[in-house]
Amino acid sequence: MITTDLITATHSRPITGLILALMLASCATAPVVTDKPKAYFDDRGYTASPLAALSQSQSNSGVALLADPGEALQARLYMAELAQTTLDLQYYLWQADDSGMALTSEVLAAADRGVRVRILLDDIYHSGRDSAYGTLNAHPNIEVRIFNPMGNRGAAKSSNYVLNKKTLNYRMHNKIFLVDGVAVILGGRNIGDEYFGRNPSFNFQDMDAIAMGAVAREAGSAFDLFWNAELAIPVEAFGGLDPYKIDPAQLDRLEAARQRVRPVTETSNEVSSAADTWLSALSDNLLWTEAQVVVDRPDRGMEYPDTAFTKFTEDPSFYPTESLVIQTAYLIPNGPVLEDLANVSGTGVKVKILTNSALSTNHKSVHAYYAPYRKPLLRADIALYELKGTGALAAYLDRVGDDAHAGLHTKAMVIDERISVIGSYNMDPRSRVWNSEIALVVDDMTFASEVAQEMARDFDPEAAWLLSLDQKGELLWSGESGGDVVEWDLDPGSSWWDRFLWRIIGLFPFENEL
Repeated sequence: MITTDLITATHSRPITGLILALMLASCATAPVVTDKPKAYFDDRGYTASPLAALSQSQSNSGVALLADPGEALQARLYMAELAQTTLDLQYYLWQADDSGMALTSEVLAAADRGVRVRILLDDIYHSGRDSAYGTLNAHPNIEVRIFNPMGNRGAAKSSNYVLNKKTLNYRMHNKIFLVDGVAVILGGRNIGDEYFGRNPSFNFQDMDAIAMGAVAREAGSAFDLFWNAELAIPVEAFGGLDPYKIDPAQLDRLEAARQRVRPVTETSNEVSSAADTWLSALSDNLLWTEAQVVVDRPDRGMEYPDTAFTKFTEDPSFYPTESLVIQTAYLIPNGPVLEDLANVSGTGVKVKILTNSALSTNHKSVHAYYAPYRKPLLRADIALYELKGTGALAAYLDRVGDDAHAGLHTKAMVIDERISVIGSYNMDPRSRVWNSEIALVVDDMTFASEVAQEMARDFDPEAAWLLSLDQKGELLWSGESGGDVVEWDLDPGSSWWDRFLWRIIGLFPFENEL
């Protein structure tokens, strides 16, 4: 029996032990798997796929813009439903909300009918998911791999990251939804309600595109590059996996989520034909043209420090001569970026950029490091806009709630009203230095016009603030609300405390981490 005196005398030992345990767990290393099986996409035998039929007579690439958030979700669900042979899914974030569970439901249904499924996820935002991944991985037709995983899978995962940033800072930010090796969705959206207009309080504006034909094969090669990379670890390497057995109650929850995200236009009699109807509409909307995939290496680091996206500053065929329109969720133009933008503007090219404001950003620390670049950008004659946290775009995105609030997650640009770039690359150090990224590049004026038209709504004065400098060189924000002109001389909607915190945060040397 332990006496009260003994408990009093040794009360600090459990705390000390806990701290020591967390420190040791923080030093844990991820498993290294050197003999994992390699696998590759193959579209040669997929002629039976309904999606393959759309591109059989085409030698180039078919593209269709996915700008509307609801349509972007339904496209993924229908494509998974139409899959006949393979599903290759690569994502930075896959949430366990209605959108995530509905897609999981379709993935399981595809695997149950014999479709081979490969799922590759980054590890940074997926704490506590190993059991769920293990359940999926145990399905005979599903394989799950985790990119650059933390060694500790529990409470000390975050500290494990901090103490091992030299290796764990490299993240896989790619997004690929590839079906039967012939049709792919590329763009900026992760899997989660806020990316598809389904969050009741906050939703992101974003942009994807469907691509078929030659460019889908490029996306397949990009997926394989990461799937077979050294840092892609099979989830079974974490141990503790059981034979495939999914709880019937969980299946019910997945199916309930699938039903909740069905369009209101689908009745019980139309559900079975909804995917075929969608496929027919897609066939009519595809534009067959020139397209390519730009993708980073999965082993970025000191040996390969340059991002593949330097081609937009180094390749003369991509260099703007008339106009450059950019939408980027996070804008920290350090390193060569500010100078590159100023050089482009200095040649007479009209440069226009939209990014998040203090109210619309989901990362306040990013705003702290972005803010000092606003005046240099304006002095370089760059038209700079910041998305309102509320306003016209918020109302457009709000599909399920009453408290409309918007953020920008789009990573896209249009060069000379001809070249469109839609992908995962932000204009910040994290994308330029630390992350792997991917983008679809389309060289076609018709498609560029469609992308530019979608962008135009976001630049509208009811949706975004236009920044300028007054006669004293201080920042001004101008926009409209209900048709009335509104101006601010400080970050709209911010308090003195917000601005104080940004200055304090900006004193710390974290800019290159964001």
